[in-house]
Amino acid sequence: MEIVLAESLGFCMGVKRVVDMAYRALDKASGLPVVTFGPLIHNSQEIARLTASGIAVADEATLPEKGTVIIRAHGIAPQAYEELKARGLKIMDGTCPYVHYSQRKAAELQREGYKVVIVGDRHHPEITGILGFINDDAIVVESLEEVEALPQLDRIGVIAQTTISPKKYNAILDALRRRAVEVNVCETICDATEENQAAVRELSGEVDLLYVIGGRHSANSNKLVETARDKCPRSFLIETADEINSSDLSGVGRIGISAGASTPDWMIQRVIERLREIEKSLANHR
Repeated sequence: MEIVLAESLGFCMGVKRVVDMAYRALDKASGLPVVTFGPLIHNSQEIARLTASGIAVADEATLPEKGTVIIRAHGIAPQAYEELKARGLKIMDGTCPYVHYSQRKAAELQREGYKVVIVGDRHHPEITGILGFINDDAIVVESLEEVEALPQLDRIGVIAQTTISPKKYNAILDALRRRAVEVNVCETICDATEENQAAVRELSGEVDLLYVIGGRHSANSNKLVETARDKCPRSFLIETADEINSSDLSGVGRIGISAGASTPDWMIQRVIERLREIEKSLANHR
């Protein structure tokens, strides 16, 4: 049984940066609380690891009176940032640079008179934060059906959720161009997202079965599975190595592994170790 890793997988730059920031904050906390404003990333196992280290998840109701609060990679609305400042907490901003760029571009497009259209999940924290920079004055679409339901538009400025599938985004862009007189497109998809998508697309055509390691609520992990199934129908999303079903591996020659942008290296390694254990067990029963 051959295990093949995708050329690009796992932690993106923004997630690695904010996780490292959290551990550095803990080292310098001098006994004061260190919390993240909402879950730092979409990976419950890494959140559990952070919590066990002493970095708690907080919201408006559970923020400490003193200490450090870390803004997650998804970013927050400026109003929420000001509220944190007003509490007198030390703020460490872990917003991904790509998300910062999207926030700035949304405000810039609005100032220039464009109607902002955001392609992504309205309920995703990244989108919530961006909307805060433009007073919630935007159209948010996630599907071709939602675009087709829009009225005819004049000047629109389009921003993508950083983790959206490029293939899906381009299809929605084509539909938006048919609904508007002028379309100003801002390239805001994260490079790591595109690289991971391209890597899993290539790998999926070369393996018998493929696992994407990532959280069930992780947008980019689910999109990796969706992409992989185009060429490898036996592609599965797993959160942990314990979810691997050994019966699925009987007779499998090549197994591909990809991982979402919120999946740490230690979780990828555990999946590899579990596959080796299963391989040994299957060999012993032949």
